[in-house]
Amino acid sequence: MNTLSKGICGLLVASLIGTGVAWTTSPVSAASPFTDVKAGHWADKHITKLALQGILKGGTGSAAGTFSPGKAVSRQEAVIIALRFMGVANEIKTTDVLVFPSDMVIKEDYKPYIKLALLKKILVIDEEVELAKKEKGKEWGSSPATREWMAKLLVRAIGKDADAKLLADKATSFGDDAKIDTKLKGYVNVAVSSKLVTGVTATKFDPLAIVTRETASTLFSRAESQISVTYPGQIFGTLLSSSASKISLMLADGTAKDYNLSPTASIYSFNSDLTTAITNLKQYGEVTLLPNSDGSIGYVEQTNETPKVKTVEGTLSLVVKSKSRLTLSVGGVDEDYFYDPQRAPTITDANGQALTLDNIPVNVPVKLTIDAFRPDGKIISITVTQSVSNKTGIGTVAAWDVANRKLQVKDSSSDKVDSLNVAANATIKYNNVNQTFDQLKVGDAISYEVKTGVVTSIVVTKTEQPTITGTLDAVIKSNNSIQYTVNNNLEVKRLADSYTVKIEGYSDVTIDDVVKGDTITLTLNDAGKVTKITVLNRSVNTLYSATVISYVAKAKTLIVNDSAGVKHNFNITPTTRFDLNGTVLSLESATSFISTEGKRISVGFSGDNAVFVSVIAKYTGTVLENNIQAKTIKLSLDSSNSITVPYIFPSVEIYGQTSKTYTDIKVGDVVTLQLGNNTQDQATGILLHKTVQLEVVSVDALGNRLGIKRSDGIVESWQINASTVLQDDNGATINLNSIAVGSVVNVSFQGLTAVKIKTVPVTIGKVTTVNAAAGSLDIASSTGSVSTKVIGTNVTIIRDNNKHTSLSVIQPEDRVEIRKDETDRTVIEVITPVKKPVLKFDTVSQLLYINEKATNATVYTSYSLHPKVNIHQGTKTLTTDDLNYGDSLTLYILRGTIIEIIK
Repeated sequence: MNTLSKGICGLLVASLIGTGVAWTTSPVSAASPFTDVKAGHWADKHITKLALQGILKGGTGSAAGTFSPGKAVSRQEAVIIALRFMGVANEIKTTDVLVFPSDMVIKEDYKPYIKLALLKKILVIDEEVELAKKEKGKEWGSSPATREWMAKLLVRAIGKDADAKLLADKATSFGDDAKIDTKLKGYVNVAVSSKLVTGVTATKFDPLAIVTRETASTLFSRAESQISVTYPGQIFGTLLSSSASKISLMLADGTAKDYNLSPTASIYSFNSDLTTAITNLKQYGEVTLLPNSDGSIGYVEQTNETPKVKTVEGTLSLVVKSKSRLTLSVGGVDEDYFYDPQRAPTITDANGQALTLDNIPVNVPVKLTIDAFRPDGKIISITVTQSVSNKTGIGTVAAWDVANRKLQVKDSSSDKVDSLNVAANATIKYNNVNQTFDQLKVGDAISYEVKTGVVTSIVVTKTEQPTITGTLDAVIKSNNSIQYTVNNNLEVKRLADSYTVKIEGYSDVTIDDVVKGDTITLTLNDAGKVTKITVLNRSVNTLYSATVISYVAKAKTLIVNDSAGVKHNFNITPTTRFDLNGTVLSLESATSFISTEGKRISVGFSGDNAVFVSVIAKYTGTVLENNIQAKTIKLSLDSSNSITVPYIFPSVEIYGQTSKTYTDIKVGDVVTLQLGNNTQDQATGILLHKTVQLEVVSVDALGNRLGIKRSDGIVESWQINASTVLQDDNGATINLNSIAVGSVVNVSFQGLTAVKIKTVPVTIGKVTTVNAAAGSLDIASSTGSVSTKVIGTNVTIIRDNNKHTSLSVIQPEDRVEIRKDETDRTVIEVITPVKKPVLKFDTVSQLLYINEKATNATVYTSYSLHPKVNIHQGTKTLTTDDLNYGDSLTLYILRGTIIEIIK
């Protein structure tokens, strides 16, 4: 066998002559690396990148500036690409005497590169001599590289020769496996599994197919993810900002630097081979820059779009420019954050108005964006989450949200509609008289003043919905009108089709509850009709647990004793209302109750008139005392009323507790006492009110059933009826099908009856930083955004089924769920990863089946996927289509639902 040797007579000393090597060292413009590679070419990105990295060179002579992308790449050309790709091409020695076996015909210019390739062990002389002997009549060096040979070269160039040897005896997955050289199968296996090479189809590798220059460029470009080489001029950093002519990066050493961007630069977003606008790159993601020969940036690629930042929200307390420091109040605790004085943070308010460190106000809510690419992360931007402008304006009220104090004003000069926040203590005046917030109406002409971004005063100059204050004379239902007097003048207004009546201390008021002589304020709509009647001169007080003495039907007089034994006489008027635990009664139906001496009732009264009478069958309140010797229970009904009720052996309902008696009722409990005897003076049943946090295990929206699991592991199935209130975490009404399996809900019980079910907001993510001293965690979401969660000290941490109270048990990279329990205590559950092989993903049931024993495919468990499940391989986002039989997965499973899959 011929081997490499030196000093054999007759062989030439190799030298690099410019006309010999097909790709020269002449620089290439990023605007058009090669004239024969047009914009949009499928390999344009990879050819451009490798050209600017100095890995690919343009032709010479008449071929100068061209690349011939569809031309076959020869073996000797492929070797030079590989050496440049590895960053070692400058190690060639042109002065050495080079001798190669006669079977290996190599162009003189290439021999130093081939020798270096042998020294770097990406070529093995015996293998190549054997190959050359098989190709009689062909030159080894100028012969085109085949797909299987290129796979071997690539695998060795990335340092995985040993891996290939381990897989040498393993068949590939391709249908033409028999056509692959048995000595190269290991390299094909590694190249395919490393995503360097794919089949020409899903089932065909075509090992002897010729590799073109465009294909070679793509292969080596993608292989750069497998090695660590910094090419001359290449720049890595985090994107701070960009414009049409400039791009700014934060470099690894913590310095920020600006670069001029070529107007014809090739720009690529993350995981894309198509050019894009610079504005489409994700700020604070990682980028790679390559310069043109003139120093301007000709190539920009986003290599990771996950923002390398975290955010902190709080109230700005102090700015100390001399120390480059901002102090924020976060959760009531002052915390210091610093910025780089050489690169001051950008500052804007909620309206996008630019601010500076000199004019940013204190005591305003702010959000800091802090870099996560320096050990001592610095503030890079500040957003004041409200407008901070000071101004005055004149306009017309276009919209007014009283509850949230959100005001929209149509400017009188420009017709532009401004959205404004109104301060809680803002003044509203009309005719120099203070108005309430609900008296401001859409259509009102106003002038207003804004201070630090919020409206502090409003003057109504003209109201489209005026109010009238007068004395009620009569309500005439026959023509739907109301008569009243103002300054002894009788006036009349029509009632709108829909109107409300308000009397302080009285709910469910109707027009029948107003009486002649009431001082009233009428609110009118645009048509001048009454939309609201407010009674000003009287309110309704309530006498709880009064005892009936008698009812004089002819005189329409109800006589009762209050709980202190004081007698009260009330007039029953035509507008007095009656009810039995909320069920409306007529006077005729109520007479039997209010005529029974000793009957317990509640009376709402205004002066001597009974406004409403409620026949009592239950009390709800907070336990002030439970005297188990005297067998009495004292309840606080409201801020000024309490009642003591005796009991003997009442039934007691407490959810989640099997054996319960009246001794289980404690001071502070909220309960409903059911009054079962005729005189309603004894509690025959006690229903404890409590809120319990439960896990949802099934939802049957069609059958109106909800399956839950208690903390003790017991599973229950409930029928949800129309009276059960269902709410999301903001308190908005939802349907049963809006509650997800695997979610957590807070259920409010009265005894054993669920009266309200409310979803619980949760944060799920990866811990990036633990600050136990400050009581906070930095959490990265599945999208990569990082936020700071202030936990405080009132916390329960569950790790491996053990409970802890210190954040020190949490580590970076932990996956956690953060929520509030039913007592508003923060609960952090650390989710332990498990490693399992895939059986299959069922697209119909949307279940992932996992082998519980790697050696027995018949033992499996199925899991549902969280609606926002994060499936990825490193930084690459995957879908369920990428999960194949036998894949080893790292799973994060929370309450039987997979929240993250790492392949």
